[in-house]
Amino acid sequence: MRATVNAPFYFETRFSNEQVKERRHPHYGRFLKLKPRKQIVMTWVTGPEGTAGAETVLTVALRPDGKGTELMLTHAGFIGEKSLKQHEEAWPQVLENLDEVLSKSGKR
Repeated sequence: MRATVNAPFYFETRFSNEQVKERRHPHYGRFLKLKPRKQIVMTWVTGPEGTAGAETVLTVALRPDGKGTELMLTHAGFIGEKSLKQHEEAWPQVLENLDEVLSKSGKR
């Protein structure tokens, strides 16, 4: 993955809990805007259980906050209510996991 405007990227998220064996979700996208240490705007597309093939836009605003960084996410362009609701339910868990990973790495 290259952090340059219009560069394509791929990443995969993994999810599991007591009811669900590990499930993987591939994401494909591109960067639209990059302002170092301030803002990232990118698109991404996932399958039926995510964006349902629609290209969504995620804006990540970054702000220094003490010893860490505060993130403000805005995610738009969902194909329908079902996709929007799935992302609303998933994001808190994704961010909690990210916070845990960054805390352990000392890069928070």
